[in-house]
Amino acid sequence: MRLLLVRHGMTLNNQQARYTGQSDVAISPLGKRQANLLAERMAREPIDVIVASDLQRARVTAQIIAEYHALPVYEDAALREMAMGAWEGSTYAEVLARDEALVTRWRTDPISYSPPDGETVAQLNNRVGDALQRWRGLYPEATVLWVTHAGVIGTLICHLLGIDLVNRRKFRCDTTSITEFDLGNDYAILMHMNDTAHLRELETDGESPTHYE
Repeated sequence: MRLLLVRHGMTLNNQQARYTGQSDVAISPLGKRQANLLAERMAREPIDVIVASDLQRARVTAQIIAEYHALPVYEDAALREMAMGAWEGSTYAEVLARDEALVTRWRTDPISYSPPDGETVAQLNNRVGDALQRWRGLYPEATVLWVTHAGVIGTLICHLLGIDLVNRRKFRCDTTSITEFDLGNDYAILMHMNDTAHLRELETDGESPTHYE
C-alpha cells in the first residue's frame, strides 16, 4: 500500500495555539486556501481511496481534494485527533495555570496519563494501529489518502518505524502537509515527510507552526 497522510487545513484554534482534540471546529479562511492549493497539487496524484477523520476540519479538506478525483470520501472516526478532554479550547498557558500538577504528570508520561476526560497516547496508538490494519486489509495494493490530524500522523510515524511514542511530537506536521509511506507485508518505508511545497505561493503571516492536538 502507498499511504499518503495529509493534515487538515488551518483552524482558528491552530492559529491561536489552542488544544482542539476532538472538538469539531471548522477550518479557517486560511485553511480553505491551503486546502485548495493542496488539492490542485494532488490533482496529478494517482489516488484510489480517500479516507478522512469525521471531524469537519479533516472532512472538508478531504472533500476539496476529492473534487479533482471523482472519488467519495470515506469517514472514519478512528482517524480523529487524540481526545484532549477538559483541556480542549484552552491554550497551554491556560491549562498550566489551572492544572499544573496534571500537566507535569502528562508531559512526563503521556503514554499512561491523559488530560481529564481525554485519551492517553497509548489509546490513540491502539485505535490508529487498528485503523491502519483495517484499511490495509481492504486495499493492500492501492494508493490510499488519509486526511487526518497532527497527533495521528506523529503517532503513526512512530508506530510504523518502531520509534518510542514519547517522540511523536518531534516530527513537524504543518497544516495541509503531505507525508508518504510505502507499506509492504514486512516493511514500512518513509518516503517523505511534512511536504508543504504547494504553500510556497501563499502568504502565511499569522500561521502558527504549533503541534497542539
